[in-house]
Amino acid sequence: MSEVESELPDDIYERVTDLSEKGNNLLEAGRMNEAIAIWQFALALLPEPRQRWEASMWLHASIGDAQQQGGKIQDALDSFRKAAASTDGYANSFVQFGIGTCLFDLGHTRESTDPLLRAFMAEGEEIFEESDPKYIEHLRSQKLID
Repeated sequence: MSEVESELPDDIYERVTDLSEKGNNLLEAGRMNEAIAIWQFALALLPEPRQRWEASMWLHASIGDAQQQGGKIQDALDSFRKAAASTDGYANSFVQFGIGTCLFDLGHTRESTDPLLRAFMAEGEEIFEESDPKYIEHLRSQKLID
C-alpha cells in the first residue's frame, strides 16, 4: 500500500468521524441500538478491505463496547475481535480489555488472562478502574500482578 493509499480520503474520514461522534452521543444518551446502527453505517463507508483502516478498529471497538454494555457479550466479543483484526487493533489496550472482559464473562477465564494482562501491561490499573473488580482480581489470583 503506498503512502497515498494509507490514509482515508478526507471526505470519507470527515464523514466517518462525524458519524462516530454521533454514535458516541447516542450511546451516552442510552440509545445503544441507534449508536450501533450509526457506527455500522460508518463502517460501510470505508473502502475495502475495511480492516486496513484505523477507523475500522475504533468503530468495531465502539460497537463492541455498546454491545457489552447492553449485555450482548458474544456479539461484543465478535466486534472486539474484528477490531483486533483491524490496523493496530491487536496492540490497542481498549480492544484487548474488551476481548478479555467478554471472554471472562462468557466463562472462558483461562482464555481471558492474556488479553486482560496485555491491557494491564499497556495501561496499568487505570484501564480497570471503571470495571467490575473481578477482572483485575483474576490477574491477581493468577499471581500475574500484585
